[in-house]
This record gives sequence, structure tokens and C-alpha cells, in this order.
Amino acid sequence: MKQPQKLNPNGPAGALESITVVDPATVTDGKAVETGASYMGDDGDSLLVGIWDCTPYAEVFMAEAEGYPADEFCQVLQGSVTLTAADGTAQTFSAGDSYVLNKGWCGEFRVNEPFRKYYVMAA
Repeated sequence: MKQPQKLNPNGPAGALESITVVDPATVTDGKAVETGASYMGDDGDSLLVGIWDCTPYAEVFMAEAEGYPADEFCQVLQGSVTLTAADGTAQTFSAGDSYVLNKGWCGEFRVNEPFRKYYVMAA
């Protein structure tokens, strides 16, 4: 049986690894340079817990592509992100904020400054 695991903001091993989550085809501004680590689950699991870090960029999730791929809870550790829904409603989340994003959400996901978050994602 696994023991409880403290979430280290630098990843389980103390350092984040280079990853690619963002689809370059959806990027509309900047370039997403990403690092991250998983605390629970992997690509085949329905529940994922991890940390994600990224440089400023923007991408768009469209209804034609089924929108955002999963239900997600996020706790912002550093930086800020602005989520602008398809109807133009914008919300900015900064360090210390938490938010949820529903599967199928459509709009712009814009990382405003170097950004780091914990996430819990359910596919």
C-alpha cells in the first residue's frame, strides 16, 4: 500500500521534467514551453494528479474539437492565467487562487506570465 504523498511544488523528485501537453495546432500566441510531473495516474488513467509549469502563451479550445478535454481542478502556485469563454466572459486566476474547468469548455486559455499549478484531472 502506498503512503500519503506530500505535494512538492517542484515535483515528486524535486525537479520538473520537460513535457508536451499543449497541442501546437491550438496555439494562437507565443510558444508553450512546459515542464511538469505526475503524482498520481498516467495517460491511461481516468484520474490524474500533478503539477504543470508553462511559459506565457495562448491557445483556443473550440466546440468543433470538443472543447477542453477533461474536468479539471487547479490551484495556481505561481503566475496567472486568463480564461475567456466563447461568450467573451473573462476571468483571471493568480497565485493562491483555485478554479475548476469543465470538460467541453470553449474559449481562450492564456498564460499571462510564467505559470505553475497543481491539477486534478478527470477524463
